[in-house]
Amino acid sequence: MINIFKKKMPTRRQSLAKRNDIRAKGGTFIDGLGRSDPNRQSIPFYFRQKDPIPKWERVELIEMGRYLYSNDGIVKGAIDDLARYSFPLIPQAITDNPEWNFSAEEYFNDWSVNADLKGRMHFYDLQRLASICLDRDGDVGIIHVEDNDGVKLQIIEADLIQDQPRDTSRFDQGVEYDARGKAVAYSVLEDNDRQDEYRIIPASQMCLLFDPERADQQRGISSIAHAVAHIRDKKEILQYEKMGVKNLSSFSAVLQSDYDEPDEDAFGLSEIDGTDAVGNPTEVTVSQMQSGEIPVLRKGETLSAFQGNRPSSTFQGFLEFLVREFAVGLGMPYEFIWNPQSLTGPSQRFVMGKAQRKFEERQRLFGNVVKKTWMQVIARAVDEGALPAQEGWQKCRIQPPARLTIDIGRESREEREDVTAGLMSLSQHFGQRGLDWQGEVDQQAKEFSYIMEKAQEIADQFNIPIDVALNRLGGQVAGTQDPLIDTQPEATS
Repeated sequence: MINIFKKKMPTRRQSLAKRNDIRAKGGTFIDGLGRSDPNRQSIPFYFRQKDPIPKWERVELIEMGRYLYSNDGIVKGAIDDLARYSFPLIPQAITDNPEWNFSAEEYFNDWSVNADLKGRMHFYDLQRLASICLDRDGDVGIIHVEDNDGVKLQIIEADLIQDQPRDTSRFDQGVEYDARGKAVAYSVLEDNDRQDEYRIIPASQMCLLFDPERADQQRGISSIAHAVAHIRDKKEILQYEKMGVKNLSSFSAVLQSDYDEPDEDAFGLSEIDGTDAVGNPTEVTVSQMQSGEIPVLRKGETLSAFQGNRPSSTFQGFLEFLVREFAVGLGMPYEFIWNPQSLTGPSQRFVMGKAQRKFEERQRLFGNVVKKTWMQVIARAVDEGALPAQEGWQKCRIQPPARLTIDIGRESREEREDVTAGLMSLSQHFGQRGLDWQGEVDQQAKEFSYIMEKAQEIADQFNIPIDVALNRLGGQVAGTQDPLIDTQPEATS
């Protein structure tokens, strides 16, 4: 039986040119896809590739990102703030041996001082710098290198990851893929001046970090790509506006006259040299008109102070719109980047919370790199005998920096109550302040032991109760009162 109601399927797929022709005539179900407006720019059909932009656009975007980062304060401040509040990420050992954990963390902290392959930067500074490169250039590579000095880190900037001129078919924008589309190797330029020395780095040895926007994406795009046009327009508009303000500021007053021609001699503008035989000026010049002097005007002339209205409040609002769109695309609240003056208490908490989410996203992106670094550094220490072998040595916990808050007093009081009631662990309590809970507990134990010893010495020396000495040294015992302090109110006559 033939199904006469079956929809007839097209025999072949419409070509891209035909679809564009339909769009040009406005025949689309979605209004925004129509191209009947001649001023609307057509969208290039490039979104089915592994990389969302062509190679030449990536090169120009890297150059533009570095230029704007160096010459625009808003761009530089936003990118720096994102790195400043997201790092450092500190690895902490989580084995069942507290003494080994302490030794391993001390070893890693000593290694962090000279973690850079070039011997210039701390491990925490490398994290911040890599985050800046990621936002400015689009992506950044981090290589773990082992040499005679131990494990070192090397940052590979985005412009060095590129195709080899002699082997253009193997790599796609510096990345080699297998049959499944997985990155297996990277082509890195060794000498940027010669442009002919490359090295192949396996993907297992280099971490390429970027904020992905698509599932098949293998290279990153600069975080400011969405607002490059706005930022450049803002710089140009500000340049023209400053030029206009300068021109208006050069006029201090306007002389209005009923005569057809201006009185040139009134301000020393006459072409005739107004000097006597000795060379002294015989007419009033612009340089001679100082504050407090009264110019003499002819009948029909009026001298008015010149007042400019640039920049106007409307112009400032327009600039705020450009900055706000840049901030929204970056994932940061506008008030956090530029102007928090109008925020109230609840609004500030919302802005802080939204910014904190962005910081946590960046911390998760770098978490695997930090864990891999911990594993290689501790493995080298165990292999060389600097640390004993310990079960679970390769595992660690990432300690982020302290969270942003405007209610530190209230939150601290509530956290102390939760810790006392057992509703919050010490790890959570100290972790929100960017501190290691084991290190803080050990420090408290050392301080308490020292205070107890000193209090016992004072109690024996002066023959007073030890509770009194503890109260005076800051280790006040709950439920006790220092008898040396007179708490009774003075009697009134």
